[in-house]
Amino acid sequence: MERREWLKCALSPAYFLDTYGYVYDAHERDWIRFRLWPAQYGVLQRFLDNRLVVVLKARQLGLSWLSVGFALWLMQFRPAATVLFFSKRDDEAVHLLDFRLKGMYERLPGFLRCRAVTKDSGHEWRLSNGSAALAFPTTGGRSYTATLAIVDEADFAPDLQDLLNAVKPTIDAGGRLILLSTADKAKPQSVFKRIYRAARRGESEWLPIFLPWSARPDRDVAWYEAQKRDIEARDGSLDALYQEYPATDEEALAARTSDKRFPFAWLRACYVERGAAGEGFAIPGLSVYEMPRAGRAYVIGADPAEGNPTSDDSAATVLDAEDWAEVASLAGKFEPAVFAAHLASLAEHYNGAGVLVERNNHGHAVLLWLRDNAPNVRRLKGHDGKEGWLSNTKGKALMYDHAADCFRDGSVTIRSPETLAQLASIEGATLRAPEGEHDDRADSFVLALAALKWRSGDAESVVVEAPDLLGE
Repeated sequence: MERREWLKCALSPAYFLDTYGYVYDAHERDWIRFRLWPAQYGVLQRFLDNRLVVVLKARQLGLSWLSVGFALWLMQFRPAATVLFFSKRDDEAVHLLDFRLKGMYERLPGFLRCRAVTKDSGHEWRLSNGSAALAFPTTGGRSYTATLAIVDEADFAPDLQDLLNAVKPTIDAGGRLILLSTADKAKPQSVFKRIYRAARRGESEWLPIFLPWSARPDRDVAWYEAQKRDIEARDGSLDALYQEYPATDEEALAARTSDKRFPFAWLRACYVERGAAGEGFAIPGLSVYEMPRAGRAYVIGADPAEGNPTSDDSAATVLDAEDWAEVASLAGKFEPAVFAAHLASLAEHYNGAGVLVERNNHGHAVLLWLRDNAPNVRRLKGHDGKEGWLSNTKGKALMYDHAADCFRDGSVTIRSPETLAQLASIEGATLRAPEGEHDDRADSFVLALAALKWRSGDAESVVVEAPDLLGE
């Protein structure tokens, strides 16, 4: 009987956890049986079938317990397994190992446990079958080769990129890496969110999983509406609801709205996700959503940067002048001259598109390069009647006010998920991204919108002759 049960557990982590697993219930203040919910069954199978998994989730869905249980299954039935637990703080990582993992192990029947525990501390736990578990803050654990690495609340880790650069090579020989987290609304362009978005688009090896508030069986619409009323009454917005109990991954990924220039509902209504439209020409960092069409006119908004490894990206957005849809986006660490050459290629590719360059320090260099090396490129004028767009207080407000009108009316189409994220993060008070975040793609998008408005004579200052731009 015991041998049969041991074999069943060895073949199925779901059977192992559902039959012999225990979790600590904070309400009951006691350990209770780990009865898997349907959503947990599905996630556990994906843990088993995939090496790289990124999980964006609502709160209190038992995913941390599930990942710990999966780690215990590997240690018991796939020795000698090495499991690394990471969390934002050292004490949180120790809790995963010292309380959760050991607590589950101690409640297993004797025939499912190893002959001995050979090392037992808060940071390291070793079994006689050769398996081991170690706990670290997200600044440690770089010298171990792992069978499984788990990063809990990964979106809140201040140094996730450094951690992944160090840890991912340790699992590349066949190990697994699991990132688990609710969303940190303070960081709409975080490393965790970029990994999830790229995985969702199928652009990486990562498998994306999203679990909404409703993944927990004891939650219904009445429960959700109660949470919604409570949070809105306390906060005056639904930001906390979308962080803790999102219904969609878009809600989870969006920036806070209470202090933002654009309500996320406006942006979401304008967003139409689309993959690559085809091969255009080789520019690194270029995403093409729609190839140029004969007889169509286009404009390009360009936000130049310095181009060194620590600077912001230089970014450009190409919009269709007829339906105001984003057809291409470009971003990268381009020096002004290189960026200007890319703009010239884009302009030529998109039927002689006019280019509106932000006239900052690096923008002057871009305009000079275009003037000297690509005189046929249409250098559009700004609100002051000069080449480029002067982003002083007046200029910044003008272009963002116009963008707000476009998003509210739904007259524009956003296709770049990175641009969507940046637009959603723009703060109302400063018209910039939060400290530590980026707004280069957002600026290039609103610059392109400014080009579409001012070139057509809708504003007091006409910046370019409409017949020249549209070919009329």
